[in-house]
Amino acid sequence: MKSVLEKSYDININDSSEIIKFYEENKLYFDHYDKITDIEGIEDTILIKQKYCEAIERKNHFKDAAFVLEHIFVLLDKLKGNSEEYEYYYERALFYDGVILGRQKKYKESNARFKRLIVIDPKNENYQDWVDTNIERIINKKLDIFYYIIPAIWGFILVTKDKYVGKFHLIIETFLFVIMIGIYVYQHYIQKIIREKRRKRTNR
Repeated sequence: MKSVLEKSYDININDSSEIIKFYEENKLYFDHYDKITDIEGIEDTILIKQKYCEAIERKNHFKDAAFVLEHIFVLLDKLKGNSEEYEYYYERALFYDGVILGRQKKYKESNARFKRLIVIDPKNENYQDWVDTNIERIINKKLDIFYYIIPAIWGFILVTKDKYVGKFHLIIETFLFVIMIGIYVYQHYIQKIIREKRRKRTNR
């Protein structure tokens, strides 16, 4: 009778639906990944888990994919120094870790992964694109809060101007308007810089 890993040789692990079906049919086995000790078994298990992780990431199952990645990194620790496949599997796992963190809007954590990937492969334009996009999103996330705060302050001033700010309300309103315009222009300036960087990388 074939083992689970032997059965995996008979499926197309690049077919998302096939790998998801196989993994979930044998979930009990893969959930006990920590019991696997032989190097070849660890390599095969990492490969299947990575393909499963990639498949469910495409289905936007980000929490489940992140959970599987935790397993993969545990297995990679066992593989380190014992397999020629370690570097490849590690880079792939680190990439999907960065992708999933980005999908979950954890942009700083995602960028930490992609910066490590750029050290591994400085010429990889996809890694650099992710870093730039994450930086743009981090900036936007910080600035977007002003689009809620400033209108709230503006509304408060309009309602209470006679009581609190008096004749200064026009100055304050103008100041708030200038800030809003400044934030909008700055966000578009950042987007323009990042798009220009991408364009230059593409045209090299």
